[in-house]
Amino acid sequence: MSGHRAIIETGPGVIRRLCCGTSEGADAEITRSALESVDDRVATVDGAPVAVDSLWRAALRSVDCRRPAPQKTMVVVHPSWWSSSRVAVVTTAAKSLADDVLARPRSWLLTQSSTVKPEATAVVVEIAERLVAIAGVEVVAVPRRNRPHPVAERVASVVDGIACGATTIVLLDAPTMVAGAPELATLIAGALRRRGQTVMQIGDAALPRLAGLAQSSLSVHDEPSSPQSHANVGGNRPHAWMLRGLAAAAVVLAAAAPAVAAMGRHAVTRVDTAPTTLLVEGRVALTVPADWPTQRVVAGPGSARVRVTSPSDPEAALHITQSPVPDDSLSDTAERLKRAIDAEPAGVFVDFNPSGNAAGRPAVTYRELRPSHQVRWTVLVDATVRISIGCQSRPGGEDAVRDVCEQAVRSAHAINGT
Repeated sequence: MSGHRAIIETGPGVIRRLCCGTSEGADAEITRSALESVDDRVATVDGAPVAVDSLWRAALRSVDCRRPAPQKTMVVVHPSWWSSSRVAVVTTAAKSLADDVLARPRSWLLTQSSTVKPEATAVVVEIAERLVAIAGVEVVAVPRRNRPHPVAERVASVVDGIACGATTIVLLDAPTMVAGAPELATLIAGALRRRGQTVMQIGDAALPRLAGLAQSSLSVHDEPSSPQSHANVGGNRPHAWMLRGLAAAAVVLAAAAPAVAAMGRHAVTRVDTAPTTLLVEGRVALTVPADWPTQRVVAGPGSARVRVTSPSDPEAALHITQSPVPDDSLSDTAERLKRAIDAEPAGVFVDFNPSGNAAGRPAVTYRELRPSHQVRWTVLVDATVRISIGCQSRPGGEDAVRDVCEQAVRSAHAINGT
């Protein structure tokens, strides 16, 4: 394997090269389209449809190092909270440009900056457009639906809970391409320091230097990564978040070990079963299985939605839809749904309950019956967003999605911008 690895930053707001002595970004329109359409198959660029895989290949090619090597390796650095399906899109595109492709979460790169004692524990705070992701022993999402000050206090409170009195350094990532991130980072840093935490703020300008440091942490024994292989990296290391061990263990916490939880008025949820990841779509975030592919569905019957499908059974899936409801209560939503259901053919939608309960949350519930499957729908109202989660299974096969469904419903929350 070549001693040099091309290190490419892919998101949250930029696609750029971080190595080779320069920092070069992809075309702004290509970057915007690639990042916005990472969950789709087709994107629109300059008014024309473009295959998303082709778009990502073009974006990565434009920032590639272009230096010859006997065996070229590319490292794609992605937001730590990205789903495995998003990481797969990027790594698949990268494989057209390099012999070996390594996928690493952003938290892995940020920890290259640490100079504290080996026994210290690192917590990485990543600011995104609609949420703040906190990666410690697990990943927790704090929605940015409030004004900056309450968000900063909530983030500091979560970090306090993760630290639990241990020697901790907080690595605070504030990408300048994310709206309001530098200002929010300043507030978060102040809130953390008032609680006695050690904070290191890391700006975009520092990332190329960290990429240089990261070259040495990429062992010659590193193997090309796929999103599905992340669960095996450092999995038997109970102290994987010790700073000196982070290079190998960061991916575990981004894709395999964490349970991502809604904050605000919902309790933090810890689930220690199957690997999970945070799915962010529009103004909604929720926890889904890390190895279930995600697809936007805009054609066919029903509303536009995101479908998350079991890799072992195409009839086991989650459907997520959303719509703004500025003034609706749950009872208002129930009335609207009842009128819509009454207009449909009899026997398709059954068991309507306007005052149901799902995963401990008040909800409107009903079932949709189709020839090859049934969908058990849970409808929530959070802030000003109506969130509908459909849990699809074969007739009599609800156990196949029961845990996945409860986890999605329990964690679903609105992430309206500030």
